[in-house]
Amino acid sequence: MHTILYCHHYTQISGGETSLLELFRHLDRSRFRLLLASPPEGPFPEAARELGVEVIPTAYGPLRRPGLMARTVRRLWSAARGRGAGILHANGPVTNIPAALAGRLAGRPVVWHARNLIVPGEEIDLDRRLLPLASLLIANSDAIRERFRYRGRLSERTLTILNGVDVERFHPSVSGQEVRARHGAGPGEVLAGVVGRISPIKGQRTFIEAAALLIPRFPNLRFLIVGAGLFEGEKKCEAELRALAAGKKLGDKLFFAGYQRDVRAHTAALDICVIPSDAEPCGRVIFEAMAMAKPVVGTSTGGTPEIAAQGETGLLVPSRDPEALAAAIARLAADPALRQRMGEAGRRRAVERFTIQAHTRRIEEAYLRLLENSRG
Repeated sequence: MHTILYCHHYTQISGGETSLLELFRHLDRSRFRLLLASPPEGPFPEAARELGVEVIPTAYGPLRRPGLMARTVRRLWSAARGRGAGILHANGPVTNIPAALAGRLAGRPVVWHARNLIVPGEEIDLDRRLLPLASLLIANSDAIRERFRYRGRLSERTLTILNGVDVERFHPSVSGQEVRARHGAGPGEVLAGVVGRISPIKGQRTFIEAAALLIPRFPNLRFLIVGAGLFEGEKKCEAELRALAAGKKLGDKLFFAGYQRDVRAHTAALDICVIPSDAEPCGRVIFEAMAMAKPVVGTSTGGTPEIAAQGETGLLVPSRDPEALAAAIARLAADPALRQRMGEAGRRRAVERFTIQAHTRRIEEAYLRLLENSRG
């Protein structure tokens, strides 16, 4: 039995946390024992406990606070040594560095999981600068892994493992009729929607602007925004988006569904799933929509082109371009046969390439290689 100590500092549940929970749910528990070093209270640690993961209360904080950093490192070192953890698996700069230091002290390999894109010049890429501290960095997409290219070469410490989806839970048979009825989308109406955290970089503003362009042309088209602002600054963004929709008088055609812990019914309700992000690193909603046989309209940036196949499972457009986004939605809204064909192709692609079982198997293989190398 191999013990893995996961290090995570967010307590809310967004895309990264959902990915971790799916990993917890599908790892082979006959081979791996799971521990989570995180703040003890909040939706994420509570969900981890429900999956049988032991939570070790751990405080994380800004890297500029050396006293707190030292206490965190000692906490992780003690947990790794005392609980027999063979690997520390960290999930972002706030946890990566203390996990790496604790791993060095405890003589344990350390995995960093990179789930985000970094805008050069706008953010300091600590993961890239401090990569030698990690035994292995797992990137959610090749777009993320490109952050670690140096002098034309990708570091041998990095590996791409795309996210996966449970194709049985996210299945075309899931009903969205109750959600459609709630928002007045009858059998003859087309519902296009965005599912995910509300944020300035997630493109909901572009979606609203595209909706304003389409509503005069498509009286049977309705729009749905599923999600809420969870982190700092995002609640303000949500208020601004609601004001924008009200200002454009979209209230009888565009609806906000709020935060949904389980998005399956809302995704099932959609005829078109829209992912208008500036640059989505590896959007879970794309996998989920494809698994539910929904055609996707996304942006041709970040990791999205690695998941959705342009012209086959959906349409990809430039980011922050309401006219291009509106044109892609209009094409699908006007062609039910195309929606069905792309949805079916998306389901096949998800089943063939992006199952949670395949994702988990690759993570397990990476763990076993690290453990073998550490013994060597």
